[in-house]
Amino acid sequence: MLIQYLSLQQRTRPFLRISHSNLFPLSCNRNRHLIVLDPKARFYTSPVRYQRTMSSDKNLETAEVLRQLQDETALQGPRHLKQYRRIEDSLAHPYLLPDTKWGFVIVRAVYGPSSDALWAQWLQIFRTRVLENLRLEDQLELLPHHEITIIEDEATLAGADSYAARRAFRAWVATDLPPRLRNECLEEFGGLPQVRAKLLSNDEYNAPNTIHPAGVVPPRWQYCIFVDQDCLRSVEKGPEDPDMQDPALKILTTHWGPEEEAEPTEEFTTDWDGGETDDDAEDVGWMYVDMTDYVAVYDRLNDIFAWEEYYERPYKSYVDHTNQL
Repeated sequence: MLIQYLSLQQRTRPFLRISHSNLFPLSCNRNRHLIVLDPKARFYTSPVRYQRTMSSDKNLETAEVLRQLQDETALQGPRHLKQYRRIEDSLAHPYLLPDTKWGFVIVRAVYGPSSDALWAQWLQIFRTRVLENLRLEDQLELLPHHEITIIEDEATLAGADSYAARRAFRAWVATDLPPRLRNECLEEFGGLPQVRAKLLSNDEYNAPNTIHPAGVVPPRWQYCIFVDQDCLRSVEKGPEDPDMQDPALKILTTHWGPEEEAEPTEEFTTDWDGGETDDDAEDVGWMYVDMTDYVAVYDRLNDIFAWEEYYERPYKSYVDHTNQL
């Protein structure tokens, strides 16, 4: 019987809380840097980056509390837990063969001479941000295991929406994942052909009384990055200094309800990007994330139910307000 993978680190959440009307989850990395859960991005970010968003008197008061906590934390000695420990754990996943890679697969959905330069720039900034994040946390040993895989096909993906991107990603997973599963895992799911068929199907990952092959492995085979015109526009609208740019990316989940037989269409409401209602809790299957938070997001999505916990519905003006550090 397959048991859902859950490490000790995933069962514990060492959060501190500040005495303020706005309570933000906090943690500390191994370099004694206070890490703040940004209420906008809803993923871990640094106090320096967070304080750049402060504007009101109340926020300034909160920033001062954070600085005091950071000073107090520095006196407590080094932390034994690494900031990206979940990524490290995933490299030795019990259902996967050795030499496992990490990193979200990228689905490219915009092509043509007018976008090629921006696409190349987006990729360059992406590589730089991954390196910077790992260096900052003194975890460069993870870099050789980070693999950038790009799904690109102008004929089928040019102008693709999230539905088409999800289908392309599922097809990639059905090819890439089965050979990486240990024999006992393949046997539990009924063999290689059955695993591939399940991965290509439109079945829900969390359907009652079932275990989906992609539901028991790391985020690399559960989520992908979807790069469309909005993401490239965030590069174009960003600062001229590459060091200050923080382009947007879209994280897309395959843990989503089955698509209808008819060709799906994304309706756009007044404030939200995608979806059919004005409910801010509606899950449209993807969300915006700042590129600087890429590694932290991958780390957090190793947790069970992480998507449900950290999902934030995308709003239309996201790109206009989150393209610089």
